[in-house]
Amino acid sequence: MGASFIRSCILVLAAGLAGSPAFALQSGGVEVGDLETGSVIGQSFKALDVDLSLTAMNVGGKNAWYPPTSVLSLSREGTGARGGRPVVIQVTNKLASDYTFHLAADSSQSGPWSLNTTVVLKPGETKYIGIPISDLTYVTTNNVLRYLNPSDPQGLGGQLLILR
Repeated sequence: MGASFIRSCILVLAAGLAGSPAFALQSGGVEVGDLETGSVIGQSFKALDVDLSLTAMNVGGKNAWYPPTSVLSLSREGTGARGGRPVVIQVTNKLASDYTFHLAADSSQSGPWSLNTTVVLKPGETKYIGIPISDLTYVTTNNVLRYLNPSDPQGLGGQLLILR
């Protein structure tokens, strides 16, 4: 086994023992933070482009993550031409109460080490989620990640389609 594989295993194990709400397999995992102090695989969030913006809001009397469908292109014409820089997702809560953002592969279509992250946002709060490109490349067999608030069964989630 290579040193890179062993480091990845140690990072995943350490994240699990620390109670981290984010798991991923390839480059050391997903990181959640604010724009000024957050970083992923050694790169500051403020030095990276925001690739997707998602907002918790009330739509038609239901709490929802908007937009309901997002597309992330990892092709050469999309984010894939960025030399491996991570993807950054901005999530904002415009609701009057705490709201959870949960992003994961469909459990029936994903492996045991698929991307799975959760962050709770206070009213008016914005957080950033940094995801290494390699983690998005291997997240799921059907190229779809789902985002939702697992504690709001009446709330509307969405899906992130990954084009490779």
